[in-house]
Amino acid sequence: MENMILSPISLENFELLIKKSVIAALALTQPTAPPVETSQQFTITELADYLKCTKATVHAYKKRGIFKYYQTGRTVYFKKSEVDTALEVVKKKGASK
Repeated sequence: MENMILSPISLENFELLIKKSVIAALALTQPTAPPVETSQQFTITELADYLKCTKATVHAYKKRGIFKYYQTGRTVYFKKSEVDTALEVVKKKGASK
């Protein structure tokens, strides 16, 4: 155990010390996602253009869970790599029938 020296501390300084410690601990536990380039993301309209289908079809695919999506507020995003992977899975399922 370390040698500790106890000294009086004001309540305000004690609260500030606790607050800083909690903030530092929370910062260490927060997962940080790597930034995704916007060229690697699709909005619903962009995905519909990419797939050459309607936005209603994209919404239906999203609802059925074919494409994983991310939402910020009311804006929905799809990662291009995940869309391409999902399309490959659907192709393989169709080819095996």
